[in-house]
Amino acid sequence: MRFSKLLTVGVCALGLSAGAVLSAQAGSVKVEGTRFTLDVPQGWNPGYKDTDKLFMFYVKDPASGSALEGVYLRGQQAKTFTMGDFKKARVSGEDKRYEGKGHKVVKEGAVTVGGEKGVYLHTTWKDGGKDMEKHTALMLKDGERYLVVMSGQKGKVDKKVFDHAVSSFALVSDKKK
Repeated sequence: MRFSKLLTVGVCALGLSAGAVLSAQAGSVKVEGTRFTLDVPQGWNPGYKDTDKLFMFYVKDPASGSALEGVYLRGQQAKTFTMGDFKKARVSGEDKRYEGKGHKVVKEGAVTVGGEKGVYLHTTWKDGGKDMEKHTALMLKDGERYLVVMSGQKGKVDKKVFDHAVSSFALVSDKKK
C-alpha cells in the first residue's frame, strides 16, 4: 500500500478488470489500469468496460446521470503533434459528434493533468431539448494522448468531481504497462 490510509477494494466494486484502491479522499475510489490511475466517486455505476487492458474508465452517477471518463487515445502521435493540434482535433471531433445541436466551446484554459501542462475545455450543446455540458482535460505526453471528461445535463454536473479526477490522474510507469 502506498500509505496507511489506503484500503484495497475488490474489483467488483466497480465492475472493472483492474484493481481499485479506496483513496484518502472521502468518497472516491482510485482505479488503476494499465496506462493511468484515476479517482472516481464511490457509488457511481460502471459503464463501458474496456476489455483490452483498460484504456478507458467510465462511471455514471445514478442520481444525476452525469458520466466521468478517463481515456487513453490509442495511436502514438508524431513528435510534431502539439497540444494545439490535440485541442483542435478534439473540438473538431466534438463539433461533428454534436452536429446540429449547437455545440460550442464556452471556456478554455490551462490545466495540470498528471503533472503535465494540459488544456481545459468547457463545452455545451442541446440534446432532446435539454442543455448539456462537458468538462474536458487534455494531456499530451511523449506523443500519447489522454483525456479526463465529465458530461451531463447542465446544472447536474458536479465540477468538483471533475476537478478531483483531474488532480488525481497519474500515469502508470512503463514497467507496469
